This record gives sequence, C-alpha cells and structure tokens, in this order.
Amino acid sequence: MKRIAILSLLLALSLVLVWAGSALAAPKWTAKFGHDQPEKSPHHDGALYFKKLVEEGSNGEIEVKIYPTQLLGTGLQMSEMVQAGALEILAIPTSNMQVLQPALQVLDLPFLFPDIKILDQVLDGPVSDAIYKPLAAKNIVGLNWFYSGFKQFTANFPIHKPEDFKGHKIRVMPAPVLREQFKALGASPVPIDFHELYNALQQGVVDGQENPLTTIVTMKFFEVQKYMTLSHHAFLGYVFVTSKTFSDSLPEKYQRLLREAARKAGPYERNLVREREKGFLETIKKGGVTVIELKPEERQAFQKAVEPVYDWFTKNVPDGKRYFDMIKAVEKK
Repeated sequence: MKRIAILSLLLALSLVLVWAGSALAAPKWTAKFGHDQPEKSPHHDGALYFKKLVEEGSNGEIEVKIYPTQLLGTGLQMSEMVQAGALEILAIPTSNMQVLQPALQVLDLPFLFPDIKILDQVLDGPVSDAIYKPLAAKNIVGLNWFYSGFKQFTANFPIHKPEDFKGHKIRVMPAPVLREQFKALGASPVPIDFHELYNALQQGVVDGQENPLTTIVTMKFFEVQKYMTLSHHAFLGYVFVTSKTFSDSLPEKYQRLLREAARKAGPYERNLVREREKGFLETIKKGGVTVIELKPEERQAFQKAVEPVYDWFTKNVPDGKRYFDMIKAVEKK
C-alpha cells in the first residue's frame, strides 16, 4: 500500500513537472507589434485581438508583444524598421509609409469616399491588394487595414468655409497630398510628429489640425482647441503590415494564420471605432469645444476648394491616376 502511494505521488509530481515545463516553454517565434495610439484606443484593442488570435491559433508557438504610443519610434522610424526586418508587425497611418509606396496617399485624398460602404469595399477588395503589392519589393507584406475614421477640423478659430483657413498654420502628417490639401484651402501646412502635436497646439505653434474623433479624444486634443468642425472630409487609414522577413520565416500554416488573424482583426478594430464615435463626440462637447456642423452648401464649398488636389495627385504620384481610377470604379458599381 505504501509503495502504491509513493508511485502515485511520483506520477503526480511528474505530471506537474511536464505541465510546468510546457507552460514555461519559450515560444518559437516572437513578433513585436508597433503602433502609435494609446492603450485606451480602438487601435490597441484591435492589436490585442490580433495577438489573441495568433497566440491561440499557434498554441503559443508565436508570441505577439505589443508596443503602443510610438514606444519603438516615430511612424517613419517604425516603417524603416519593418522594412529592415527589425519589426515584425506594424499599424500606422498611411502617410507614414507613403515614402515607400507614394500611391498609399490615394486613401488620404479629401472627399474621396462618399460613404462607409464604398470605403469598406476598397479596403476589403482587390484595390487593397493592388495598393499593397509594390511594398513586397520593400520587404513589407500588407495584411489588412486599421483606421481611425473620418477626419474633422479642430482649431482655435471657427471654421465654416474654406476662406476661414487663410493665414493660419495647420499641422499636417508627413504626406505631400495633405500639404497640398491645406495649401488649396489657403492655410500654411506645418509637419509635426503625432506625439508632439498636443504641445504644439497648446503652445500655439500651429492654429489647428485634422483628425478623427477617436484620435481627438484619446490624444486629448480637444483640451487645447476651442472649435471643431464636423467636416468628415477625409479618411485616416492605417496600414496593417508585416515584415516579409518575418513572414517568410514561418511555416506556411502560420503564414496563413497571420493573414487570417489580420482579416478578422482589421474589421474588428474598424467596428470598434464606429461604435465609440458617438461617445467621443459627447466627450468633446463636454470638454467645452464649440462644435460646428457644416450645412450641405458649406460642405460643397470645401469639396470644390480641394479639387486641385486630385489633379496634383494624379500628375505627381507614380501610378496615382491608376489607383484613383480604381477607387472611383468601385464607387460606380
């Protein structure tokens, strides 16, 4: 009886050791996932969902470590890192990667998407594959898209018509098409890094900026702006990509897992943004910001004012006209 008890104890101990060894086993692959938004943002929640899908789908053989709020560097720096294979997964605004693929700026064109339905058809269809394809030669593979939503204008002055921008300094992301947009509106575009923007607005380095509601709230820009115009004038998309070096290092089944996880995480993040936007607007109003809603004729005036940006894009960006026409073709279907 005593012998049986000892054998049972040894068996139990061996099972515990096997379990502990399995639990403590290091993953075979580690993927750093960088993005520029705070932890309390739809972007971070989307990254967490992607992490969950990949880690569970690989039974822990792939570990995803998320680095929010530009912990790994600016958007431009992280673009270079993913190209060099030093960063495995990245989600940043298209403007930060346009240096590697200038035609990404097509998604930044003002008043390009008439509604969410057309936008989703572009992001989840063959146009998306065409936009991402040139990045493969730069060691980058497109997985899907995150987004922040449609952009609004905020400023320390009221904006009702294009002429209101005249003589004002407006912050822009690092994309020539955004510079051209504000030049068309009569403003002086000033490039400022995302995480320096709050201080720039607070100190009056610039008079205003553009961003979706989610970013205006999560980055607290509404605390340092007096007015917001609900313009819905352009889409702020995030490339959701992986290093080809990392992807190629994985077995085919895990390469497929990355794609499938991203295919789910992209729409998941976008839906989070849409669900939370109403609450974001209320937060901005409660913060004391005067919210201006454009009348149809005022919106049309802005659309007309930025028409020269389309000509600039199609003439100056390689393959710009082809991508522009592809998106317009989706709208016509």
